[in-house]
Amino acid sequence: MVRVLHVGLSLLVSSAFAQSTNLTALFRAVLSPGAQIILPGPNGTWSPEVQTRWSDYRAPQYQAVIKPVTEADVQRIVNVARTHGVSFLTTGGGHSTADFSVFAGISIDLGNFKSATLDASNSLLTVGGATEFVDIYNLLYDAGKELPVGSCACPGIVGSSIAAGLSPLMGERGLLTDALTSVRLVTADGRLVTASRTRNPDLFWAIRGAGNNFGVITSATFKVYNATNDGQAMTASMVFPAATNGSFWDALHALDKNMSSKLSITALGFYFREFSLPVVVLNAIYFGPQAEGEALLQPFTDLGPTLVPTTIAMTPQKDLYPPIQGSCDPNQHINLYSLAVTKLDPAALQAAYGDMVNMWQSYPGYQGRMLIQRFPNDAVARVPLYETAYPWRDAIAQISIEGFMTDTGIYPVVDSFETSLRARLVKTSGYPRLATYAGYAKGTEDASAWYGSSLPRLVAVKRQWDPRGFFSNSKPIPT
Repeated sequence: MVRVLHVGLSLLVSSAFAQSTNLTALFRAVLSPGAQIILPGPNGTWSPEVQTRWSDYRAPQYQAVIKPVTEADVQRIVNVARTHGVSFLTTGGGHSTADFSVFAGISIDLGNFKSATLDASNSLLTVGGATEFVDIYNLLYDAGKELPVGSCACPGIVGSSIAAGLSPLMGERGLLTDALTSVRLVTADGRLVTASRTRNPDLFWAIRGAGNNFGVITSATFKVYNATNDGQAMTASMVFPAATNGSFWDALHALDKNMSSKLSITALGFYFREFSLPVVVLNAIYFGPQAEGEALLQPFTDLGPTLVPTTIAMTPQKDLYPPIQGSCDPNQHINLYSLAVTKLDPAALQAAYGDMVNMWQSYPGYQGRMLIQRFPNDAVARVPLYETAYPWRDAIAQISIEGFMTDTGIYPVVDSFETSLRARLVKTSGYPRLATYAGYAKGTEDASAWYGSSLPRLVAVKRQWDPRGFFSNSKPIPT
């Protein structure tokens, strides 16, 4: 039976959880009455109160989960953990595929920090550390406001923003981190501080691109914008046969030099296993009138007949990103490798798609997909590189090899395949070496792949704010 230990209640912990019992003894006395210490049940099962990770592939093996209810709780947890050498990770939305297979500590689950307050008159939105994108869709739409949110409903807003925060709307509004105005966070020495352009500006710079290295963010405030096109966007979906893939990549590549800042495209190499049918899928969003959007998509319409009828419609912004196709289902078997690119190479994409087809046909338990987020970077590139720690403002797309699996026995094969495929795609990425968005990164890459030219300055800020490397369990800055 999963145990949920409320502070102040008697503890009945078996000897099987000896180490967790010690953790409970360490933390129980310092927490407020509503805080919880949650221990794993048999076979590592967890109570429903625990935020479950999107992927169980190489997930962290927590010895305990602590759910604070106040910022003071977070401070005390950090202080006790630091004093006693207890490693921890902070959990917000839990939408991660990173490799934490060697981690064995505790989780600070911010599930009680899930709030959203809109100050429409001043165009400011304040969210808690675990608030997800889906929690603000209606709030913003009803007020006629918008934020460059991610293309998935369930990631945490704070976690996304401190990596950079990619968005279909970023051609118009920039990165999510560019809208960030301030954060409240608990630092390595247990202080609760505010970081903004005017308060602790060095820390604020570093948080916007490498925030997981500097503290537990309990809340964040963002600048919001008046909704583009009255909050209405054109959406389009097209499904092409595999034989069209070469022409499809050519059409996508043609956008490298001429893409509307209001258009975003997600391209997907996918396999309909029930029909043994590889396909190429286009999902597009145009933040403007339908006629304009349809004209921009004409090169794809001209590719020929689709396998299913093309759907084009005007959609309210609040309904753009439904939690479908496994995007929010927890405990899936997903192994993901990604890279940023400054250009798309049609020949390389066609070869990669062919490799995916061979993989699909050779391994029935492999349901992976090749996903290309071709989001315009007009507003992103207008922000000077020195403004934030995010280094890849010249990237025009993100390519992700998403290794969904139904057979966990093929993990080694999938890992080898995706590692090799990414390495080949890096050669035509436009970067001299691997560059990857930290929010999608495996976590086993070199730090320069996450932080690029920002790394030397990040090292200096890290030495100032976390010299002992206490916040170094996820994509660490080397010191």
